[in-house]
Amino acid sequence: GGALLTGTGIPSLSSDTLVLTSSGERPTAFSIFLQGNGATAPLIYGDGLRCAGGSLKRLFSRNASGGVVSAPQGTDPSISARSAALGDPIPMGGIRYYQAYYRDPSSSFCPNPPGNTWNISNALSVAWSP
Repeated sequence: GGALLTGTGIPSLSSDTLVLTSSGERPTAFSIFLQGNGATAPLIYGDGLRCAGGSLKRLFSRNASGGVVSAPQGTDPSISARSAALGDPIPMGGIRYYQAYYRDPSSSFCPNPPGNTWNISNALSVAWSP
């Protein structure tokens, strides 16, 4: 019942066009795209499961429109450039793990455990080429 995270474009360190898209969120949910440099066994996280682990970086944050949100957008840096600016440069052949955290103030949106007001998408594993 959570959001679906997908990636389009090319995850290349020399010509990064990767775009992450989270769909199935609440219409205007506040969303944060997370990047981990490791995977973790699924951990209960809000009303979902966190699978991105290691050192987590907050890549982009914005509000969904119609339950869909993408990053990067417009003048945003590429994912690899943003990662490097946050102190986690992606090495050639490196793998990074992505999830989208999103929030809704209605406790009926994320009912388990009771009172949660946030959820997380599926995880996406991306192998970066040179």
